[in-house]
Amino acid sequence: MAMPYPNLIAAVVDIAHPSWRASAIGIYRFRRDLRYGVGALGLGVAAGFGGHVERAFWFVTVAMLLSGAALFHWGEEPPGLKPAH
Repeated sequence: MAMPYPNLIAAVVDIAHPSWRASAIGIYRFRRDLRYGVGALGLGVAAGFGGHVERAFWFVTVAMLLSGAALFHWGEEPPGLKPAH
């Protein structure tokens, strides 16, 4: 995980305006850390109710598909960013 975190924070820094850049990094890190806790609870609940650890893997699959669909539907490209060629 040491490789993606600096890249993700760099993306936040690139998008954020300098006047609220520190707040953007703080919000990003808070939400990222919150997802660790919520994800662990969700895995435990899925495995507990399902009776098998395999249910936890299905929980992750469904959660990733839903988050990808939400991003595809509601996500926007930040203004001023150009794709790399």
